[in-house]
Amino acid sequence: MAPAIPPELAFDLQNIHTAINYAVPDQEALVNIIGRREYQQLVTIARQYKASYGVDLAVELDRKIIGSLGSLLAGACQHKVLAEVQYLHKAGKSNRKYETLRKKDTAIEVFCEILVGRTSEEIAELKEAFTAVHQADLKEHVLSFCKLEETKAFFIAILEPKEEKPLENVEEAIEKLHNLLEAKDLNGTLQYVSSLTTAQLHTLVRTYNSVHQKAHVVTAIDKNIAPTHKGEILDLLLYTVMQAADPARHVALRFEESMEGLGTNEDHLSRLVIRNRGKFMEKVKAAYHMDYNRTLADRIRGDTSGLYSHLICHLIHQTI
Repeated sequence: MAPAIPPELAFDLQNIHTAINYAVPDQEALVNIIGRREYQQLVTIARQYKASYGVDLAVELDRKIIGSLGSLLAGACQHKVLAEVQYLHKAGKSNRKYETLRKKDTAIEVFCEILVGRTSEEIAELKEAFTAVHQADLKEHVLSFCKLEETKAFFIAILEPKEEKPLENVEEAIEKLHNLLEAKDLNGTLQYVSSLTTAQLHTLVRTYNSVHQKAHVVTAIDKNIAPTHKGEILDLLLYTVMQAADPARHVALRFEESMEGLGTNEDHLSRLVIRNRGKFMEKVKAAYHMDYNRTLADRIRGDTSGLYSHLICHLIHQTI
């Protein structure tokens, strides 16, 4: 005999099912329910919805509600790993064609966002899930988008299993990184930082910054490498180092980039919200407020509208 469904869960299931299956789905009701539930609650709701109605809740939401709102509702109801697998698979393919012309959000940038800064265990989980869902190899998928050999080498290193252990000699690592930067060796620097585990790189960059307070890693890259090197390889190095220096502040920057200029890249904005829900989002919001002197919700409300805007603010737990 199957265990009884808790009343509050049964209530949500019935209301979601009803709202989806109106001739015109009740989007406001869906936003009010899904936006006010925590991540684990939504995972439970999605699992029980499949058991009760025989359909995938995320697929139904994305199918019946067109555009950014449907994609965001669907992502909110997915396990984070499955959501990331979908983002990796759809990398470079905007839901709205005009956005690919108006805002940069290339496949390489999506791969960086999802794969850089992960533990070996997390990378292995993504690989396994990607194969299970799409019957394809994640590394082959990523490399198929890489035109430059240096970019291929970078992602091969990022996806390679690494032993999770502390840096054996931090002073030696700092000297090696400093010498590479002074030599203006872009490829060598990228190869070195991508050979380290996320924890090792975080230790290296933060310790380097405390030792070289007047010339942090990013400052040294801007001074020594950026003047003579432009393009994708430099972007990969900056992304990796900035993520290691301060993950929350880096995500705050990514939020700003998704909304700056003409219009908003809603694919990018939604992805940032879905991927960073939970306790980490509190750090992101604090970093955003410190760097831009306004709340993240205030920025979002200024650049988005309607139920999409309401849903994002609910998901990040910040309405003003």
